[in-house]
Amino acid sequence: MNLIYLQALSFEDLYGNTDDCIHAAADMAAELGVAGVDIEDRLLTSYEPEYLQELAHSVESRGVSFGYCGLIVPFHEPLSSIPDEIKRAKSLIDALPHLGIGAIRVPGNGVVNGQSLEETFVAVRNKIQIICDYAEDAGLTVFLHNHNHGSTPSTGEQVLQMLEEVDSPALSYVLDSGQFQGSPGSSGGSAPDDEAQPQLYESIEMCAPRAKMVRAKFYFAADGDEQWLDYPRIVRILKYADFDGPISIVYEPRGDVVSKDAMHTAVAYLRRLFQE
Repeated sequence: MNLIYLQALSFEDLYGNTDDCIHAAADMAAELGVAGVDIEDRLLTSYEPEYLQELAHSVESRGVSFGYCGLIVPFHEPLSSIPDEIKRAKSLIDALPHLGIGAIRVPGNGVVNGQSLEETFVAVRNKIQIICDYAEDAGLTVFLHNHNHGSTPSTGEQVLQMLEEVDSPALSYVLDSGQFQGSPGSSGGSAPDDEAQPQLYESIEMCAPRAKMVRAKFYFAADGDEQWLDYPRIVRILKYADFDGPISIVYEPRGDVVSKDAMHTAVAYLRRLFQE
């Protein structure tokens, strides 16, 4: 069975953007017997070494570990925001060894303010290259993250092109099952009875052989198992691609299921599907 991690930001509905999310995720990871927790930079109170080391000790004392740390990206801001983003990425890379974390997750940027897709793609590629060069010197991995919300890369073709054009041994790829174009949740909201479009699964099939990690997105817009995304189909694709990396479960509520209940359900559901 693939190692499972819980994305701490999934508990935002209960704890807001605070490190209480990290503690809650670590408690549940220990309870469910999964590997650990993934975090986001916005959940960290500071980058002070003493704070980070205490946080790492708190998580590890529960018998679980950290996976990756994600970098917040302002998807609605123009390309002029990228230099600040790179600066924040470098500061995060400098801080992560104090947490014992060896990987940073970085999405692309939004195609906004009259920018073309082409110029945005080039700017994102250059951003990823710079961050990878810095991470390589620090011995860290950079996970390129497909993300929509009007961003690039958000299709299978765009992901594969960027993976080919960025030249760095630090580069890796995390496949987000709910953030390709064609996903009902990829633009921030949708009707409760919507289903994913074929384009989503086409992109997953294209990118699964390159994925070293999967962000398994759950929305639970209606009662029962996840309905927006066809997880039996997604798991079949991953098995066919011989994917054996970690799975990070991410909950973005579109109904009234609280995060604690949703994460329990998602873990049990994925375990069952991978064991079938």
